Amino acid sequence: MKLNRRITLSKELQKKVSTLQMIIAITALILFGSRYCFSQSHNTGQTMNANIKQEERITNLEKRIAEAGDDFVSLTMEEYELLLSQPVGTVDGFEPLTTTAGGIMVGIGFSEGLKIHKTDIQTIFPNLPNIGEGEVFVLFNFVKGTNGLDYLDRVSNTENEEKEFTQLTLDIQTAGSKSYLFGSRYVNLRDPEDSITVRTLGALGGEVELSAVSGKIIMQLPTNITGITLTKEDIGLEKPFAGGVITLKEINDDNLSFKFSNSNKNIYAWTVFDDMNVLLDIHEVLLNDGLYQLSVDHAKTVNLYQADIIRKEFPFAFEIERQAATQQIPEVEDTKTGEAQTNKEVLVYLDKNDPKFISIKRRAFSDLDTIVKAFDPESEKNKLIDIQTKTWTEEMRGECQAIGVKSINDYAEQTHFDAGMFMMIITTIGGYDQKKLEKEWEVRVQSAGADKYVAEFWEDGLVVNSEENAVAYAHELANSEYAKKHPDSDVGNVEVIKKNYADNRKTIKAGKQERYQKMIALLYSVDKGGAVTLINPFQPAIDFLNKNSK
Repeated sequence: MKLNRRITLSKELQKKVSTLQMIIAITALILFGSRYCFSQSHNTGQTMNANIKQEERITNLEKRIAEAGDDFVSLTMEEYELLLSQPVGTVDGFEPLTTTAGGIMVGIGFSEGLKIHKTDIQTIFPNLPNIGEGEVFVLFNFVKGTNGLDYLDRVSNTENEEKEFTQLTLDIQTAGSKSYLFGSRYVNLRDPEDSITVRTLGALGGEVELSAVSGKIIMQLPTNITGITLTKEDIGLEKPFAGGVITLKEINDDNLSFKFSNSNKNIYAWTVFDDMNVLLDIHEVLLNDGLYQLSVDHAKTVNLYQADIIRKEFPFAFEIERQAATQQIPEVEDTKTGEAQTNKEVLVYLDKNDPKFISIKRRAFSDLDTIVKAFDPESEKNKLIDIQTKTWTEEMRGECQAIGVKSINDYAEQTHFDAGMFMMIITTIGGYDQKKLEKEWEVRVQSAGADKYVAEFWEDGLVVNSEENAVAYAHELANSEYAKKHPDSDVGNVEVIKKNYADNRKTIKAGKQERYQKMIALLYSVDKGGAVTLINPFQPAIDFLNKNSK
């Protein structure tokens, strides 16, 4: 059962999570391919304000967890997601191949520097309180080989249920100063040609290697935890608990029992202690009609916990890229030095008076706003999509995910940008005013060859860190829920925030920090007549949806 933990109560309401999983929300948020997940980091500009808020929330959340020690700490779903959003960093012996929308890294393990792609699927995510064995599962849609066939073993139907075979084995490890949970699960494979032969993909000398994987990580997270402590003095007493009645029946040298009745909820966990407050091992648990019987030696007290369990899904997919032979970059002799010089790609930006630049800039912010608004799960269009895709098979969902993976990575490669950063910006600027973005961001247009052009959005750190923004942000914090709950805190202190913003401006002006940061990029095509067309990063998924819609 659970370790010895004491709860900290919270009355915060959990955030309702949309079930929208297809088209833009499913396609792009599912995963970002191996080449682009972890390479870029921006901590200035428009994301700075959001980061400041998030850092404050994380600090307060981590303080609560630390104060609880090894005990339970009552969290909302939103707080779990906030913890999961914190990057773990590089982990030796683990090759991350994708990251879920919740921030969970998924990949393949290896040892002794030998990267042989087998099917020991592994996950890494920040250490979460209240979670342990039997609460995290990995289910698969497909496991494909380089021959395009699906090798996933479905004979025993183990990939459609949360059961012992599909659950992750969890281990707490550290990377630097960060604690994280490492989960591993071997995947059974069978040859699709006969559905009998057990196969291993990617083994040394094997004819077929691992090519693509699609699935989902499932977490069963306890929220709104409440608890009660019972001792021998409580034997026979009916006590209200979690909408029902709890009655301690017996507590002696080798047995403990209690009755939980008149409630539609179940007991989530329990911990038992002796008279020296030492956590005891429970040998056996029997449950019959609300009567719990625990086989345990020399029990003195028992802590009982109830929680609302939220089942949270984190879809993922990835493709294993095979390294192709690279073309040698030609060398030319420098006429001045006589030394061999390697030709490098030079990025060419259009002049601000170029008609193509003017045409693209004129519509760039409007196009960005259109893509951002397409992520709104409450829109009528997305609600209809949600209904339609619920009728899809797992194979169709997996195919859509794979299409989304390829399209967002192709788009990122063409725009010379990071797919993970692209999606982070798309999903976090929905509440920002377009006019404000136009003031704080500038557009630069780069030729991408042929008829393609890349519109880059660069954030001006001096504008973002203006005194006007500092005052506005201070007022926003002062009116926040956190400030209302903690009236004695310095949250929203105008002078403190103005000083922080002023310090940021000094750092930028002193050249210690780049003034401009590239935030996102969009791809356009321009025909011979000068007509500009936005290339939608999600168009392949849109086409797939239209093809499979009723």
